[in-house]
Amino acid sequence: MQNGSAPMDMAALTMMAGTTGAMPSMMAPPPTPTYSRSEIIELTDTHEKDVQPLRDRMELDYLLYRLATHVNKDRNTDLPLEDKGATYTSNTPKVFANKIISWQSLAEFMIRVRHVDVGGHDQKTDNLKERFAIGLLRQADELLERRNEPSLRNSLAYYITLRGGYVGGRAVLVKRPDGSTYGDIAAWDPLNTHWGVDRDGLAWACYKTRKTRSQIRTEYGPDVTVRVFKGRESSTDAEASGIWTYDFYDKSTNQVVTKDETLKPPTPHGSPRVPCFMRLVGSAPLLQSEKTSNLIADVGESVFSEIRELADKHNDIMSIMLEIVARARDQTVIMESADGKKTLPGNPFAEGTQIGVRHGDKIYTLDLQRMAQETGAYMQVISGEYQRGTLPFSTYGELSFQLSGFAITQLRQATETVLSSRITALESIYLQIVNLLYDQFMTEQFDGISLSGIDSMRRYFKQTITPQMLGESCDYTIKIKSHLPQDDQGKWQTADVVKRSGLLADEDILEYVVEIEDVQQALDKYIAQQAKQGLPEAQLLTLGRAASERGDKVVANMYLMEYMRLMEQKWGIRPADEDDPKMPVPDGSDRAGPMKPDRTTPGAPPGPSPEVQPHAMTGAAPQPETSNNGPSFVAPGTPRPGAQGQSA
Repeated sequence: MQNGSAPMDMAALTMMAGTTGAMPSMMAPPPTPTYSRSEIIELTDTHEKDVQPLRDRMELDYLLYRLATHVNKDRNTDLPLEDKGATYTSNTPKVFANKIISWQSLAEFMIRVRHVDVGGHDQKTDNLKERFAIGLLRQADELLERRNEPSLRNSLAYYITLRGGYVGGRAVLVKRPDGSTYGDIAAWDPLNTHWGVDRDGLAWACYKTRKTRSQIRTEYGPDVTVRVFKGRESSTDAEASGIWTYDFYDKSTNQVVTKDETLKPPTPHGSPRVPCFMRLVGSAPLLQSEKTSNLIADVGESVFSEIRELADKHNDIMSIMLEIVARARDQTVIMESADGKKTLPGNPFAEGTQIGVRHGDKIYTLDLQRMAQETGAYMQVISGEYQRGTLPFSTYGELSFQLSGFAITQLRQATETVLSSRITALESIYLQIVNLLYDQFMTEQFDGISLSGIDSMRRYFKQTITPQMLGESCDYTIKIKSHLPQDDQGKWQTADVVKRSGLLADEDILEYVVEIEDVQQALDKYIAQQAKQGLPEAQLLTLGRAASERGDKVVANMYLMEYMRLMEQKWGIRPADEDDPKMPVPDGSDRAGPMKPDRTTPGAPPGPSPEVQPHAMTGAAPQPETSNNGPSFVAPGTPRPGAQGQSA
């Protein structure tokens, strides 16, 4: 259900789950529509005629993807299919398109709000803004899944690859009957998407689709269904093909109409601008020419732009070859007789067939027809151009040898030529979506929204975010990186050489040589790891915590005691564990005893710790002398053990 529910009156309008945007006030009058129903239909149908060459091209490209049965052009198209000879339809266009779609769908997707300390706001605000976008996109995909529709990324990748042109859709915040808010994002088929622009961007956008009686009844109510189909109850065509509906958005309202009825009255959508996103695929602008009238067809080409004619030629040659090969199974038989009227009673090639002939009669077959001698060279040229227009065969794993690092680099460059414009369009679309949702949320027409997901730090979150929590924040950045073939070993070898040369900083090496996307996060993890391994005490503490978290208290106590021994040797103190409640102590109690005085801390009495001071320095009586007092305590002549020249 993409167009929302149809309210029956203003009271019902505020309670319908499908009403998009902010809920209008119960006391406020219905908004005045910018465009009437007739103007909506006129604008949409006029745009449809203007871009008809583009729409025709999309339809023909889709036939390539569907692998529509190929018939050679020299065959009589009026004959039934079985009488048109052998036909061959290559699966290359579909395999190629699916590869491009999968690369976009499986690419690494990152939403960032990089904190720039110039606005005076806390970095926590930027982190919450990241979570806001991540949670809404996850929520929208869950909603699409419940509707039995593909995920947003899969739909966008499909349209960008197969349709091209201008890819768009809508992104709105919707209030449920209980007052909670959720994100509703839908990708529109470019074939049925129409729009108009002004100097500020989109002025209006409309999604024109057919809906059957049951669809209209489900979405807009039985009374609306009766009005729409009034006079068409007996029309089989109207029920089977449906009625054209116009889901129309302008800068303030959304309404759904047909040529005869209004399915959804003008309803505020709650967005400060048209809540629709639109992106041109590729880099070709809309040109004008006095000699060419269909330049709109070149705008936003699909992935089939370079192989349309090649696909037909390839299928022509393969169909001819298939027909010649098929004739070997059922060859032409000639029966010679005196009067020329004799025929064979059955198939002479059937096993065990016996044929009786008179003397002088002959039975033989015609020589098999052969392909032209130049066919092999011609097919090689076609195959080479096919690869240059699509993807090299090695992309699909068709390798008879191991690729070198140079070959992988060349393969990656050839692949990026086809894929880069699609990835750029996908990044732009997602940036428009998150900005649209953020701008709607910050109008403060919506309360807090409950979101969950995995943030950029790989941490799970589940919290309610309000507009006040976001406040001033930095801008969104979207990065989509597809996993293309690359020479990983060569990159790390280059990084090692650059590191030893000292020409680049570690951050630049990771970003430009190794090409890690989240460089700062990788550096933070590396520094934390080095900190845990830099000192013996840090290693002991880390290992003790790990053992404690896994429940091995004995080993944890062993590491803790060794850690405390090292700390006593260095500082003469026994560190308390108030900051680490998970660490066990040797006596098995929950907390260690109080920390002994640290004479190195500010404010402590000068001098060493009392445990290592002489008694005289603490005011106590001197300890009795326990050393050897000399010969006065030894009888004269008593040998001294260990003396030189004596045995012990």
